[in-house]
Amino acid sequence: MRIGCFVESYNFTQKQEVQALRIFSETAKSMGHEFEFRGKEILQEMDFYDSVFIRATTDPLFTAYTVSRLAEEMGKRVIDDSESIRICSNKIAVYYKLKKANIPMPETRIVYRMDELEHAAEELGYPVVVKSPNSRFSLYVEKANNFTELSAIVKRFMRRSKAVLLQEFMPTRFDWRIGVLEGEAIYSCKYLIPKGGWRIRDYIGNKKVWGNVIAIKLENLPKKLRRLAEDAANCIGNGLYGIDIKEYGGNYYVIEVNDNPTIMHGCEDTKNPEIYEKIIEALSN
Repeated sequence: MRIGCFVESYNFTQKQEVQALRIFSETAKSMGHEFEFRGKEILQEMDFYDSVFIRATTDPLFTAYTVSRLAEEMGKRVIDDSESIRICSNKIAVYYKLKKANIPMPETRIVYRMDELEHAAEELGYPVVVKSPNSRFSLYVEKANNFTELSAIVKRFMRRSKAVLLQEFMPTRFDWRIGVLEGEAIYSCKYLIPKGGWRIRDYIGNKKVWGNVIAIKLENLPKKLRRLAEDAANCIGNGLYGIDIKEYGGNYYVIEVNDNPTIMHGCEDTKNPEIYEKIIEALSN
């Protein structure tokens, strides 16, 4: 089995990601497969590979989406599949998928016009979280403490989108991140909120800060939490997802479903190192 791993230059800037990519390669080879890192040239070389593993950032406007579509059209197994990329790149689409399946989420309102804003915010209460539909890595995710702040944020976000999501604010010390592959949880961890912040990636004293990661063994995960993560993933598809969940007031609430989830050596893999083998196995089936 020949596996092509689509990457871009930024995938090699962080030591932990480089180490994880190396482990993917070593694991594949130990299982009897070929594993090669390829850039955009993979579009011309697709015939050479049996399956494709995308580690570059996914978005319908990015090369990764083109790679995924081409691989599918040529009958290749691909992670992430193009449908998952399309849905997960649009938080409104994800919201409606989860809502249809009665997945618990923070109270949410979708606002298309400025004259809808005040009423929606009053229903949710302040502070309120504002999200652009195509936000990622906490970019274009902000918190408004009053209507003046909210109006300014929404006007700015609507320059790049026709709608925004307003969401109930749930203050927690961490977010759960559950990795799900083909409907089954394969790793779990806590993404800690940095001190003085409220998001996983926040700006504190004008400095960008990421919270720490604490890996948790899957067998130590509450059954209700694990089931919720798997149910949320199944609303999107049968690929590889990172499910972000808030534990608040004794209940669990899904806040994000991400395709192309982060996998860093020493973080997501610490308590569940078998994730590499499981992903390679999924690519080779």
